Amino acid sequence: MEQDTLERMLRVSREMAEIRVLDPLLEYTLREAIDFVDAERGYIILLEDDGSFNFRMKVSHDGTDIESPEDQVSTSIISKALFDREAVLTHDAVNDPKFGTASSVKDLHLRSVLCVPMISQGEVLGAIFLENRSFTGLFNQDDLTLLTLFGNQAAVNVANARLNDALEMRVQERTRELEEAQVQVERGWREAIELNRLQAILMGNIAHDLRSPLSVAVSAITFILEGAFGSVTPEQDEWLNNALKAINIVVRLTNDIFDMVKLEQGQITIEKKPVNLYPFLHEIYELGHGLSWVPGVSFQLEIPDELPIIKIDETRIHQVLFNLLSNSLKYTLEGSVTLFARWNPGDPEVLIGVRDTGEGIPEEMLERIFERFQQIEGNPVRQRQGAGLGLAICRELITMHEGKIWAESAPGQGTTLQFSLPVGTE
Repeated sequence: MEQDTLERMLRVSREMAEIRVLDPLLEYTLREAIDFVDAERGYIILLEDDGSFNFRMKVSHDGTDIESPEDQVSTSIISKALFDREAVLTHDAVNDPKFGTASSVKDLHLRSVLCVPMISQGEVLGAIFLENRSFTGLFNQDDLTLLTLFGNQAAVNVANARLNDALEMRVQERTRELEEAQVQVERGWREAIELNRLQAILMGNIAHDLRSPLSVAVSAITFILEGAFGSVTPEQDEWLNNALKAINIVVRLTNDIFDMVKLEQGQITIEKKPVNLYPFLHEIYELGHGLSWVPGVSFQLEIPDELPIIKIDETRIHQVLFNLLSNSLKYTLEGSVTLFARWNPGDPEVLIGVRDTGEGIPEEMLERIFERFQQIEGNPVRQRQGAGLGLAICRELITMHEGKIWAESAPGQGTTLQFSLPVGTE
C-alpha cells in the first residue's frame, strides 16, 4: 500500500472519529470508500436485532438517486459478509461459481463487487457493499484490504454514534420524567436523579472521545511497525511496541467504561445458544497463551473430560473469562494461573473459574472487588492499569446468565475467581 494512500486513510480515520452523529458518519464513510476504489455505487447495511437488513445509506458515484436499494444488491453476498464474517471480493459476480446462481446477481448483472463486515468488540454491526457493473476485475486485493480498514474503523465509530444517540435519547426521557415529577417529589430527589444522569453522560462521552482517537493511534503505530513507512531500528521497534502496549491498556479501560455505560443504559442483551463447554474452554486456553504473561508464570488448564452443553452467550462468557485471566495476570508475579472447570453428570450447575498463586485479596475486599471502581489496595502500579470496572462487568454479565460469581482468597495465598452457570435451563 503506497504511502500517500496510507496518509489519506489516516486523514479519513481522523475525520470519521470526529463525526458523532450516525447518518453523517455513514455518508462520509461511504463516499470516501467509493472514491478510494472507483466504485459506481455503494451501500451501508446495518444489521437489526431481528436479523433484517437496514439499508441505512446509499450513494451513487454520479449523484443519481438509488431507488429501492434492497432490490439493487446481492443478498447472498451481503449475507456472506454479515453471517460468515468474511470479506468478499469477486471480479465478475455473474460468472462467479459462488454467487453466479443467485437470482439477484443474475438479474442485476453484477460484475465487480466488494463487501466487508463492520465488526466492533466481536459484534457484527453491518456491512459495506461496493459495486461496479461497467467493468469486470475492477477491484483487487489492495482494495479489499483498504475497505476492510474502512469497515473496522467505521464499526468503532458506528458503535460510538449509537451510544451517543442512545444517551441523548435517554437524557431526553429522563428530562421529561423529571419535569413530570417536579410537582410530586422533593428537591433532593430531583438533584440525585440529575447527578446520576450527568454521571452517565460524562462516562459515555469520555469513552467515546477516547476510543476513536485511540483507534487511529493504534492503526498508525501498527502501520509503522509493519514497515509501511520504511524500516525501523531495533530501538525504535522497542519504543513503538512500548507505546502500543500503553495505548492498549487505555483501550481496555475505555472499553470497560463503554460496557458499563451500556449495561447501565440497558443496551447490552445476551443471546443464549447451546455451547459445548469442553472445546469452548480449550479455545479460551489457547487464546489465553497470547496474553502478556510474566516470565516464570505458567498458564495451565484443569478441566474434566466430560463437560455439559449449556445455553450461554458465547461472546459475553468469553469476555468474562478474559477479564478474570487479565486480573490474575496483573497480580501474579510467579507460580501459575489455572483455568479450571468442575462438573459431575447430573449436577444442576457447572463451576468455571481462574485460580492463581498471586498476591491474594484481604477478606474484607472479597465482596467489594465486584463493585464498580473497586481495586485491591497496596499496588499503585497495577491500580493504574485498571479502572476497577472489569469484575463489576463480569458480575453483571454472569447475573444476566442467572449465575453467581465470587472470590476465594487470602493475602499471600493466591486467589480463585469463579462463577457458576445453570445446566439444562433456558
